[in-house]
Amino acid sequence: MLPNLKTRRITGLQLAGKHLGPVAKCPPRYSEEDWDYNNKIKFRITCDQEKLAERIVEESRRVVDETKDTTKNWQREVEHHMRERTSEIRFLVDELNRQKKTALLEDEALNTYRNRVLNAIEFLKEKSLAICKQCLIMREGRIGVDLCDDEVDRSLRRELKVIKGCQGLVDAALKEAEEQIRKLRAAMYLLDQDLAAKDKSLAIDEKNLKLKEFQHDLGKGQDLSKQHCQFSLTEWQAQTYENLEANAKALVSAGQLRAYIDLLLKQVCEDMQNQTDRTNEAFERRIAETKHVKQCLENKHKDTMDHIHQVQRNMTDLEKEMMDKQRAITLCQTRLSNRAHRPGLELTCDMVQDALYNELQALKASVCKLNQKLNENKASMRYLMHVQVMQEEEINIKANTCKIDEVDCMTLRQALKYQSF
Repeated sequence: MLPNLKTRRITGLQLAGKHLGPVAKCPPRYSEEDWDYNNKIKFRITCDQEKLAERIVEESRRVVDETKDTTKNWQREVEHHMRERTSEIRFLVDELNRQKKTALLEDEALNTYRNRVLNAIEFLKEKSLAICKQCLIMREGRIGVDLCDDEVDRSLRRELKVIKGCQGLVDAALKEAEEQIRKLRAAMYLLDQDLAAKDKSLAIDEKNLKLKEFQHDLGKGQDLSKQHCQFSLTEWQAQTYENLEANAKALVSAGQLRAYIDLLLKQVCEDMQNQTDRTNEAFERRIAETKHVKQCLENKHKDTMDHIHQVQRNMTDLEKEMMDKQRAITLCQTRLSNRAHRPGLELTCDMVQDALYNELQALKASVCKLNQKLNENKASMRYLMHVQVMQEEEINIKANTCKIDEVDCMTLRQALKYQSF
């Protein structure tokens, strides 16, 4: 209908020539039908636009309500996930803190055991090894036949071998303890790093949970919708559980190492104490033997001195008797000399002369016997004096050995008291 109206409005124009434009003669006239039609069209258009506007308004209200519901739903879902996330992070933080506390206690315990091992190493070096070597050196100060390879020397060498074996074991235990402390502290460092990151993440999520859309201090947020996360949730969980597992393994290894160190130190103490007791028993037996031999030598020395005094008295008696015999010989010779001055026929070999000759021969024989016995007594005296000197030397040797073993060595060895460090 409307195109027809337009056609009718143009019909009042006429062309003046073939190439000339239209020329208006007078304004167009419309009919009542055109007027009525135009009013109806305008009214219809107005109604259509009003209905369209009402529909748009309704749809807008519906969209607003829908977006409100969608926004609230998404916010509730986000807050729900954030609460779940904070709960999960808080659980992991509690687990990490528990593991860290356990690791700190284990680290302190390992340090205590490390100090025990250091004390054992120091005791073995400063006391056991030094005293054993000092005893061996001091026993080199024995003299004479006492400088022999006896049971004490063999026990000391065995003790030295046991000490060096124990030193090797505790040195290895010290290296293992230091390595385990390093591993445990490395695991604790990873826990600290993870805890710091999770604390920060937990603070961010808790802060986000407190934020509301009507707050005035929200600031201007950046559109990070196109930013991609670097790690997945699986990787995040795997990293945390890997740290926890590494720390748990370090804790188990540390506990096993502490049990091993306990057993090792106990075994070292038992071995060292047993060997020390055996060496001390060897010392005591040797000291008792030396004292017994020394006592026997002293008794023999006393008997020898008695024999020397007896021989000296006998020599004195023999010399006195020889002097008496010498005077008797002088008397006999004087009598014979006097009788040699008898005159003439009186110079006869009578019984007196024979008796004097016999007496002189008997006296000379007695002097020879006495002189022989005197020489024998002198020889015996020399032998006895030699024996006396030998006995005194042996007594001095035994006294020196007793001093070294009983006074010097056993006094030092009193400090060898082993415990579990």
